[in-house]
Amino acid sequence: MSLAVCVVAPTGRDAELILRVLRQNGVAAERWIDLGPLSKESDETYVGALLIAEEALDAPAKTALINYGNRQSAWSDLPVLILTGTSRSMPRNRENRFEALGSPVLLERPLRPDILISSVRAALRARKRQYEIRDTLQERDNALAALRNEQETLHVILDNLPVGIIVVGREGNVLLSNRTAEQILRQPVPVGASIGTDAVWQSFLTGGREESPLDSGDSPLQRALESSEVVPPEDFLHRHKDGSLGWIRVAAAPIIDPEGKVSGGVAAISDIDRSKRAEEALMKNEKLAAVGRLAASISHEINNPLEAVTNLLYLVEQTTRSTPASQFALRAQEELARVSHIVTQTLRFHRQSSSPSLTAVDDLLEPAIALFRGRMANSNIQLVQQNRTSCQICCRDGDVRQVLSNLIGNAVDSMRAGGRLIVRTTSVHHPKTNIPGVRITIADTGHGIPKHAMQRIFEPFYTTKGDNGTGLGLWISQEIVKRNQGTLRIRSKTGRPHSGTVATIFLPIEAKTI
Repeated sequence: MSLAVCVVAPTGRDAELILRVLRQNGVAAERWIDLGPLSKESDETYVGALLIAEEALDAPAKTALINYGNRQSAWSDLPVLILTGTSRSMPRNRENRFEALGSPVLLERPLRPDILISSVRAALRARKRQYEIRDTLQERDNALAALRNEQETLHVILDNLPVGIIVVGREGNVLLSNRTAEQILRQPVPVGASIGTDAVWQSFLTGGREESPLDSGDSPLQRALESSEVVPPEDFLHRHKDGSLGWIRVAAAPIIDPEGKVSGGVAAISDIDRSKRAEEALMKNEKLAAVGRLAASISHEINNPLEAVTNLLYLVEQTTRSTPASQFALRAQEELARVSHIVTQTLRFHRQSSSPSLTAVDDLLEPAIALFRGRMANSNIQLVQQNRTSCQICCRDGDVRQVLSNLIGNAVDSMRAGGRLIVRTTSVHHPKTNIPGVRITIADTGHGIPKHAMQRIFEPFYTTKGDNGTGLGLWISQEIVKRNQGTLRIRSKTGRPHSGTVATIFLPIEAKTI
């Protein structure tokens, strides 16, 4: 770095002599007529020092020096050397004349060359150290900027990971967490929170549906910190702030420093609620399917003895005419006929055709309604059937019966305290395609579906029935109707006295099912 001394001595031969001495001693120097160039200088120009004759310091020159001093960066303090007159020719308080200029170095005339050189070199050394400090500060700022950039990049990467990440220190205090962790937990994870006391960890349940909070010392992160070993993934129920429960999977590992000591830990959190509920729903559906197959098998086996008992009662009734026993036998035949009808409907409901076939609409509805007649009677639900068509449609009858059963079951569930269920069939043409078909309407006077739930009723695993529902009924129903090139619409209203839900299915008479 080459630093030059700028000499301002407008009168006499001072400037010429000073420049000669400086250059002879290897000091770079240049002459300024006045301080005008100073207004264009900045910290980045390598001016080593200013050597100014006192007579050059008029009011404009002092103003230029003061303005330059105010513009300097925090690291910069340009050395100023002032060539004064002799001590006998100057007033005693001459130092006060330069107070506004900071702390200049005063060089008294006559000036010896060795004093000039030593003073200038001291000023240049001071100025060089200032530039070294500037470079060090710049390197620090560049390093901090690079570090901030790396941190921002890391945060962007962490926030976009599909897995929640929580990093804690040695004492279990949270150092950072990503956005995914807060989304999965549905609550913020504040920096500084302790895994031993924070509500995030206290809201974990050990498993199952029982409300048994997880002890803070048994959390995966705490175990990773204490054992210095990786804790494999474990499944937990997490209670959200709204009271709902969701399944999460947590794995944890310690952070080991270069000395082999545990300096912290990291936890990875995954949202497995949908997959867990899918497993539960699959198990329930398997159980329901097994029960259905068992019911169909039992119904099939019961038919033969029922027929034999019916025939025997007929013979009894014929041989005991005009006696009380004849009336009892007739009543028994009527009850057996009703049992036989229920068995036939059960068989028909669970019988699944392998390919689409023409089926009367009544034959689709009656088995589905028959399954709920007992519940409707017990719940004081009035059934109103309005069959305005007797046409046949081409469909997989078992699939459509499942849809009708789901919709009728939902309607009955919503009328625990009684109400009215309307089932209507009508021959119509689709309003957009003009395709002929059948519209089946199932309307109830139940409590209705809230607006916030209406937006999600066709999502898989979304249920408003808590543990009593799988969240698959309407989703499966919609998929079945779509496969039959039909449509399923749900309208609902809450609030008495006009609450209720209306489900409307349109099925074309001839459909190419998938």
